[in-house]
Amino acid sequence: DFKNADEDLHIYKMDVEANGKFSRKATWEDLNTFTGIKMSPDVFRDWIVNYQERCFPEDVKKENHTPQKCYIRDENGGTIFKDFGWKPMKLNLQTGMVDVKKRWTKEVCLDSFLLEGPKSFEQFLLEKGDTLVTSTLRKTKLTGHEIANEIVKSDAKITTEVKDIEAVALDAIGNKEPSEIDEKTGDEIWRESKTLRELLLNAKLPEDSVVGVARDTKVLANMSYLKARVYYRCFFSNDVATDHGGPFDGKPYWKFPIKYLLQYNGMPNAVVLYEDIELNFFTDVRISADSNKDWAYVKDEKGHWSKQFSPVATRRKSDFGGHMGEALGQALLELEEEEEIEEPVATEFEASSKPVTGSKPDPDGVKA
Repeated sequence: DFKNADEDLHIYKMDVEANGKFSRKATWEDLNTFTGIKMSPDVFRDWIVNYQERCFPEDVKKENHTPQKCYIRDENGGTIFKDFGWKPMKLNLQTGMVDVKKRWTKEVCLDSFLLEGPKSFEQFLLEKGDTLVTSTLRKTKLTGHEIANEIVKSDAKITTEVKDIEAVALDAIGNKEPSEIDEKTGDEIWRESKTLRELLLNAKLPEDSVVGVARDTKVLANMSYLKARVYYRCFFSNDVATDHGGPFDGKPYWKFPIKYLLQYNGMPNAVVLYEDIELNFFTDVRISADSNKDWAYVKDEKGHWSKQFSPVATRRKSDFGGHMGEALGQALLELEEEEEIEEPVATEFEASSKPVTGSKPDPDGVKA
C-alpha cells in the first residue's frame, strides 16, 4: 500500500480546494429562515430606528427619521432600487475551508491474464474489456442552518477540486442530477464508470512480449479515497431601501446596509454551513508483466525476440542449499569462466516494473 499524505513517506499529494460563489436575490422567506422570526417591512422599520439610536443618535432628533415603508427589492410595482440604481438585497454562499478527515492512495489489481504477444492482449480485451471500473462521490445534505434548505433549491455554481493526482472536479452543491439518493440517509451519490477497454486504450505492452513466452500480467491502478468536510459562509449583502414619507436630512429615500441592521439588532450577519463528501476514484491504469528470472528474452539481429535459458538464473536457484545445489552452482560458475557468460541485463520494461519502494521526494521536488 502507498503511504497516505499525512505521513512522512507518501507517493501522491492530494490538495483539496473549494471554489466558486453563489448569489441570488433574497426573498422574505430567506429572511424568515435566516433570522428565525417573521420578517416584514414593520420589523425593518423598528430595526432601522434601533440602528439610528445606537449608531447615529443625532438622527433620531430629526424630522421623518422613522421610515414609512421598507423594501428589500423592487416588488409589487415598486421601482425604488431601479430609480436610484441601488442594489437589492442578495443571499450569498461563499466557499470556506476544506477539512480533510481521511485520505489515502494504494495500488490495486483490477484484473490479470497470461500475456503471450499482442493477440493474447486482444483476446483479454475481447473477454474482459466491458468490465466497468467505477468512481463514486457520496455527498451529504448541506446542513448547519435551516437556510441550507433554501440554497439547495438554487443553481449554486460551487465546486470542490482534488488536485495533484488528476484534476477531479466535483459538484459540491448539486448542479447535476445524482445517480441515486440513499433512502436511509438522503445522501446523494454520483457514479462515473469506464470500461477496461477505454482505460487501456493507450496501454503499452512490454517490448519483449512475444508468442511462445507466457507471462503473468496484471492490470494495475492507483485507487484513491478521500473523506472531507466542506465549509461555506452564508450571508446577506446590499441594502434595505426606505421611504420616509418626507424629507429626512434633506432626502425622502434612503438605504441601510443589511449587515449592520442584522448586527445591531442581535442577529448574526453570517452563518456557517457544511457538507461531507466521500470520494473513491482510480488513476494511472496500466499493464504490469512479471519478469521471469529463469529465462532471458533476447532480441536477434533481425529484431526478433526469443526466450532463452538463463544459466545465471539457474545458478541462483542453487542458493537454496543441499549437495546437488552446491554442485550445480559450482558447475555453472566454471561454465561462466570458460565461456565468459555475462550477467543478463534487465530489459527496459523489467527494470521499470520492479516494486515501488517508499522513497522521499528528492531535493528537486520530483516524487519518487
